[in-house]
Order: sequence, then C-alpha cells, then structure tokens
Amino acid sequence: MSRRSITERLKGVYFGWYTVLAGAIISCWGYGSWYYGMSALFKPLIAEYGWTRAQLSAAFSMRSIEGGLEGPFGGMLIDKYGPRIITIISTIIASIGLILVLFVKDIWQFVFVWGFVVSLGYNLGLYDTVNAAVAKWFIKKRGRALSIVTIGGGLGGPVVVPIMTWIIVNHGWRAALIAVAVSTMALCLPLAWFFIRDHPPEYYGLLPDGDTALREDDGAGETSGEYEFTAKQALKTRSFWLMLTAFALNGGILSMVTMHQMPYLEDIGIDPMAAAGVLGLMATMSLPGRVIFAWVGDKLGERRALMLGYAMKTIGLIVWTTARSIPQIMLFVVLFGLGYGGTIPVQTSLRASYFGRKAYATITGYTTLFTALTNIIYPIFAGWSYDVSGSYTTAFTLIAGLQALAIVFMFLARKPKPPAEALAATTTQP
Repeated sequence: MSRRSITERLKGVYFGWYTVLAGAIISCWGYGSWYYGMSALFKPLIAEYGWTRAQLSAAFSMRSIEGGLEGPFGGMLIDKYGPRIITIISTIIASIGLILVLFVKDIWQFVFVWGFVVSLGYNLGLYDTVNAAVAKWFIKKRGRALSIVTIGGGLGGPVVVPIMTWIIVNHGWRAALIAVAVSTMALCLPLAWFFIRDHPPEYYGLLPDGDTALREDDGAGETSGEYEFTAKQALKTRSFWLMLTAFALNGGILSMVTMHQMPYLEDIGIDPMAAAGVLGLMATMSLPGRVIFAWVGDKLGERRALMLGYAMKTIGLIVWTTARSIPQIMLFVVLFGLGYGGTIPVQTSLRASYFGRKAYATITGYTTLFTALTNIIYPIFAGWSYDVSGSYTTAFTLIAGLQALAIVFMFLARKPKPPAEALAATTTQP
C-alpha cells in the first residue's frame, strides 16, 4: 500500500487503531489456542502416550527455548523486513506445525514439532510482530494501545480454551488441533495483509498517535522527539540488565501456572470442563488488569505499575500453593489474574519508553533470549516436583519467592539516560 493510498483510506480514523484491533484478534486466537490451550491438551496426551508430567512440561517448555534462540534474530528480521510479511509466513508455519503434531509417536517428535515448528510460528508471527507493529504507531497512547492488544490475548483463555476443551472431550485432541490450524490461517492471514504495516506512521505522512497529518513529502521524517537507542546502545545500559532480570524472574510464572493449572485442579477433584472454566476465568480477570495497569502506568510510571503487578502475582501464588476450596481458588484467580494481566502490556510499553521504536523488535528479541530460561525452568521444575513428591507445594513456594525478587530488580531499573547520538539527533531537529 502506497503512502498516499493509506492516508486516503483512513477517513478520519487513525490507521494505528486498525492495527491495534487486528493485533487484538490475532493475539486472542494465538494465545488461546497455543498458550492457554496447552493446558487442555495436557491430560489427553498423557493418557494416550503415557508420558510423565515432567516430560510433557519439558516438551511444552521447548517453545521457550525456541523463543529465546529465535528472539534476537526474529527481532532483526522484523526490523529489517517489517512485521506484515513475517506475520504471514509465521502463520503458515504455525498451522503446518499443528497438523504435523497429529502424526507424532514419541516424546522427542512432539518436542521437535511443538517446541520448534509450531512455536516458531506463534512466537514470531502472532506475538513479536503484533507488538512491534503497534509500538511503531503510538508513543503517548502506546500503553493504551498495547493494553488493548493484550486484552485480545487475555480473551483467548475464556474464548478459545472452552471451545478446544469441548472439541477434545467430544471429538478428541486431534480434531481440536485441526480446527485450530484451519481457523488460525483463516483469521490471521487476512488481518495481517490488510491491517499490519511495515513502516512507522511518519512514512505515510502521519504522526504517532494520530495527532497531526504531515505533508506528503515529509512522510519519512522522525518528528516524535522520542529518544531512539540502537540494540547495541541498549545492551550497554545498566537499566537494560536490571529490567531484563526482573522480566526473567517474572517470565516463567505464567507458563508454569497455565501449564499445570488444569492438572492441579483436576487432582483436587474438579472436573475437566470446570477446570477449563477456572483457567478461562483467570484469563478473564486479566482483562481489567490490562486496562487498569495501563492507566496506572500512565499516571505513576510503568516501573511502579510493574512492581504492583509483581506484588499481586506473588500474593496470588502464595494463596494458590494451599488452595483446596472454591473461595481460595477464586482469590487466587482475582489476584493473579489482575496482576499478570496488568504486567503484560506494561512490560511491552516499558521497553519502548526506555529505548524507543527504531530497534524495538531487536531489543525485544534480546529480552526474549534471556526470559526463555525461566519459561523453561519453572514449568519443568513444577512437573518434576510433582512426579517426585506427588505435590506442587515445594515448586509453587520457591517460585513465589522468585516472583517477589523481581520487584526488587524492577525498583532498581530506572529509565536510562539517552545515548549521546540520540540526544544530538533530537536537539538538532528543526
């Protein structure tokens, strides 16, 4: 789409909001089917193949190894070629991978197909690209825009997981994966083609946030006044590594909870559909968290908002460790749901606020490389702990302590001073 045609087709609505809506829908289906949906697949796969919980946890956690290894290179690809074409290619890869899962026989085959083929498509095309596209089009309203996208991801729990669970219960897990593969292609390909753009708004004669239209011949200019770090400059700052440590300590918590929540609830006597409902309710509770914490981040700063979210998750995990009754489970759902929902958009926004838009995807890729460690370790440790002791208590307690430690590192992660090159470039703009 040309610079002129995109401005002619807007008709008073800033195109970035179309990107936000498309990103929310893509995130809803991607998170619901691949991230939250793995909990619905847990016991059916164990029942058919006889794998242990530690083995299956490790298999599902391979997505984090893939995400970590792919992160920096995927970010560079997004920054170089643009998010639209990467989203399209990745959607096709993810759907092909889901079909290949139907033919696995051994755990190593499942590890490879789910952990590397399926996860490559979902990690790169239905997460990294969407956030990168939205972050390019907003500055002042970035927190709000990203919170809407993550609301879409949160809706994946209550919308997609019950559908997947119903298909699994009535037609088997293979039918569920076929349905997911077909629907992913049908939804994500047209949305990416029509509503995700490869360039920032300045390229099309617009300003970030839709504030003012630029002249056509000024479209490529950088006028936002936001400091831009290169990936190399960001890596040299103390703030990046403190932020990264906080993100890493926090990163694997949600993976552990979503992976083991349904098995844990079924272990204490809750039937599969009700367990899916609890998982969906937790994701539903994350939705107001995404809105509230975006507002808190705008008012009090993203760093303080993240500290609050981490604290709520810590308390929620402590409650979950001993939860045996419906009131206890509901208290966990409220605290953890609000906390994790709020931290998702704020972490995404914080990276852009600290380091700018220019190398956003590449910088995000480097954070993914390191946060992959806890996304691998936490779920596997929880599964191994259960296999050894018959209980999740030890794992949940230790990981709650690590979640609390993330608060300390986020407190120390102050906004970095701009690099000299970025400061000079901004002050010399007309």
